[in-house]
Amino acid sequence: MKNISFLFCAFLSRFIITLFLSFFTITSVNASNKDVAISSFPSPSHPAKGINFFYLDGRDQEDLVQIAEKLFHGDDACKGTRPNISKRFENTLKDIKKAGFEWVRLLISKDFYQIYANRCGFDMKEIYPVLADKHVSVLTNLIENIAEEDFRIEVVLSGTKWFKEPENDILFFESILLGIPSQHINMVMLGGDVQPANAKYQAEWLKKVLPHFLNHEHGVLKKLNYLFDTVTYRNTKQAASYVAWVTQEFPSLKYLPVNLYNRSLPPGSVWQEYAKVLNEYMDIYRSAGRPLWIDEYGFRLSNTSEKEIYTEADRVEYLKGFNHALFCAKQQPAAHFIWTAGNDRYNTNPAKDHDRTPFGLFEGYTDNMPVTGDAWSELSLFNKDSSYCERLNEPD
Repeated sequence: MKNISFLFCAFLSRFIITLFLSFFTITSVNASNKDVAISSFPSPSHPAKGINFFYLDGRDQEDLVQIAEKLFHGDDACKGTRPNISKRFENTLKDIKKAGFEWVRLLISKDFYQIYANRCGFDMKEIYPVLADKHVSVLTNLIENIAEEDFRIEVVLSGTKWFKEPENDILFFESILLGIPSQHINMVMLGGDVQPANAKYQAEWLKKVLPHFLNHEHGVLKKLNYLFDTVTYRNTKQAASYVAWVTQEFPSLKYLPVNLYNRSLPPGSVWQEYAKVLNEYMDIYRSAGRPLWIDEYGFRLSNTSEKEIYTEADRVEYLKGFNHALFCAKQQPAAHFIWTAGNDRYNTNPAKDHDRTPFGLFEGYTDNMPVTGDAWSELSLFNKDSSYCERLNEPD
């Protein structure tokens, strides 16, 4: 009986989406050009300069899910009373723009809705597999606020943990992409941390989901640009296996998706050493013979529990090495999104900081304005100074 009920619910969800797709096709015929998804692929000759935007001031306090809810419903949403979210959000976007970034990357995940379900009063039946209109409206408001600052937007869509439900993940992704203003979405990354060469079940998920969207029958969804989100590979052998898998399974994919975190060198290492290590991976990724789309890279500072202390100075050296490896050699440049804007520490409980924190490029906020350090200055210099590589190569 449970199986019959599950199958009926799955059929009903698919039927609802099919009706929605049919209705959207009819209504979109008369839409103006500005309401139709873009059809041009980003140009490798002008690669995306982007930043991941998932936090304001602290994890568990001002993550993207809560930010979106508070922007739409007010500061009291999600059991929170921290004031002036909209001011911090606006000032953060302005600082991102001022630093020379042109793209913003947003993560929309079923798991993150689940994490904040109690705090924000979410009914998960209204989240997955089909995102309800009231939640789509919250996302739409968030995206329109970002688009008003003249950013291009990449969205990362992540479904069920362990990639168990590709069919329902497809429904979830479709309900989001058909609801949000597609004219503002310049790239869609499917899945989160997909390792197709390392995990067979993830490879099978990707082979079901990615072709579905690349060859989508709906006009708006077919015109969107799609890639998938992968991971930083632990060694060059894994990286080479990944390139071989993508080349074999998706030979027509226009970009190679890449993550490029690196913290393998000891504190105090100089940028030339980081450039050398990163170039070992870059040579492998470039062997795919297609432009790279690095939608995550970054450098974690140290948390209070670590014995080795990595400082802001180490992050600056990493950034110099990254920029040199990617852009200062005679190679095709790559799209690149650094993780992450905002402050991603656990402000209320620093003991919870772990190997996922702190990557945040902001030290916090003062009077709702971001407090930035040397790494932010280095990023801004790279983004805006055409002579950056020449200056980097000057002898000390």
